[in-house]
Amino acid sequence: ASFRQATPRHATQAPLRLVAMSPRCCCSLMTVAAISAAASLVTPSSVLFCASAFILNPLPSAHHRTISIHHSSVDSIINGPSNGNGDSTITKICHILQNLQKDLLADPSKLQPILQQHQDSSADDFELSSENVVKETLLSTRIPDLQLQLNRTRTGPSTIEGAGRGLFATEDIAKGELITCYPGDALLCEYSELEIDDEEEEDFDEEDIDFEDEDYYDEEADYIEEVVLWGEHVNTSDRLEEDEIFDGIVAENVPPLTSYAASVDDVYSVMGMPILDNNPAYYGHFANDGAGHIAIQTGVADAARRGIEEIISSYVSESVELSNARHKPIADGLHLGTFASKDIKKGEEVMVTYGPDYWMTFEG
Repeated sequence: ASFRQATPRHATQAPLRLVAMSPRCCCSLMTVAAISAAASLVTPSSVLFCASAFILNPLPSAHHRTISIHHSSVDSIINGPSNGNGDSTITKICHILQNLQKDLLADPSKLQPILQQHQDSSADDFELSSENVVKETLLSTRIPDLQLQLNRTRTGPSTIEGAGRGLFATEDIAKGELITCYPGDALLCEYSELEIDDEEEEDFDEEDIDFEDEDYYDEEADYIEEVVLWGEHVNTSDRLEEDEIFDGIVAENVPPLTSYAASVDDVYSVMGMPILDNNPAYYGHFANDGAGHIAIQTGVADAARRGIEEIISSYVSESVELSNARHKPIADGLHLGTFASKDIKKGEEVMVTYGPDYWMTFEG
């Protein structure tokens, strides 16, 4: 899974560089060790929740997209009756996304903005189905006026020291309800080129692979093509260059955009831009990890003294205990939502679990 940093945190420290990792390689032995080590410290249900979180798991105001979304049909759903909770809203969001999916499949000309970005990228050689392109379009869409129905949070100074902004509930939210959506202002696509033709397949023997050989993983990484697609609602002037997306701007202490990425599946991760902060329907990228300080404050000497397994175990235990939300796909992966994993009271900070792999990708 890909994990994301919800806000620019620990601004007083030297800029931290996030090493881009493929979801294929990110489920490391450390994650398995973390879950195993934490088993004696947290309840089985918490461990299962944490493991699920690992598998699932990121300028002026934005403008509405221009992919010919029929606002009249969207408005009729958005402005329909609501009982004020996340359950009715999620139903409406699924309905909207399914309608848009049908509309885009029926008129491929509306997919031109995403197709044009593909043509301008190195991924133009990949053959993507219409369904894939539609999914990419909807993952990188902010549904117009959704904040009229989904307005349950605000941003503000986090209760976590040094974490910058955090996400807070503006009303009581019950376990299982939708809190907000995770924006796909930019979409990170990791296309796999791993192919074995018929002749090679006859000679292929998995027993011949040395999985402990670092060169094996280097070779596998060469088969992953990373492409970033921008949502049409993001102004062209606000779109970042490739090095800024993956490395940040060190001189300005700006973290990489990939540190705001949340995994949808093995191919797609949505990335929310922290500067697009005026729409409470898309605030998922502001949720912090309450136990991140354990990873950040652990030095090399401390790690050597205590052992990495103990540190990971401590992190997992506290992170699961403090978290009250998780990111999950909506409408068969056409959107990503942030859902309450516990009852959340009005004014309480919304926190998620990033997982040890996320913190271990930091240099320093």
